[in-house]
Amino acid sequence: MIFIAGWTLSAAGVSAEEPDPQIVKARRERLEFMKATLDRVVLETTDDPPRRMIATEHPVLRYTNPVASAHGDGATFLWLDGPHPAAAVSLSFRDSGDQWWELTSLSDQPLQATRDGARVWAPRTANRKFDRLPDAPAPAESPTARLTQFRALARRFQVESARENQWQTDRLLSQPLLRWSDAEHGVVDGALFGFSEGTDPVLLMTLEVRSDAGTGENHWHYLLGRMTSWPMRVKFDDREIWSVIRYWRNPRSPEDSYLEANLGPYPPAEKSLTP
Repeated sequence: MIFIAGWTLSAAGVSAEEPDPQIVKARRERLEFMKATLDRVVLETTDDPPRRMIATEHPVLRYTNPVASAHGDGATFLWLDGPHPAAAVSLSFRDSGDQWWELTSLSDQPLQATRDGARVWAPRTANRKFDRLPDAPAPAESPTARLTQFRALARRFQVESARENQWQTDRLLSQPLLRWSDAEHGVVDGALFGFSEGTDPVLLMTLEVRSDAGTGENHWHYLLGRMTSWPMRVKFDDREIWSVIRYWRNPRSPEDSYLEANLGPYPPAEKSLTP
């Protein structure tokens, strides 16, 4: 079972004022270009033979970030391994006119991405791979009740990022970007949440209810995926559980869990994706 919420438009979210047709057209063209960029990328496991991940047809999130880019436009897509999110990519257009991408692993296992056959990314695991969530309530029996628990648990995380040495608290997006279950692999229920600057995701968090094959008991697990190049720290119940320094000051490798790179100008000109 999979439910993707990011591209579902509710009637309450539609403005009564008619949007500018030129703005609508430009946004549609940029989205199509982002999709075309994604179509040229193949993400697989490193198994022999490899298992290919499937990209979501629609973005789970379409966003802007006036703090970072006055005229920016971005969209976040997922790659799925069955019903599970395996990785995410945010494609965006910034004030420079260039298209950028940010990639993050949401998987415990190694992955590899190629574009037109050339390897561009090979993460070994997520930034913080799956771990048991401490001090969590017993998972509820019904999906509706578990959704309430998902949201309550997500609110116990605090995410802060520092832009130009100014720390800020990032906002939890109220709706899960994805919801799934996979009884075959012991996942009773799962949800993907985003923390954002404006509506631009800076962190993706997976929460899962997993069934222990030995005891039959259900337990909560979490995984974190970085989606910003700025320094970040994450707390759970006010206790720091994970932090990273600024991406561009780090030694960088295609094997990193997170990758950011300039893809070149839009409209496009030929340019390597290698960071």
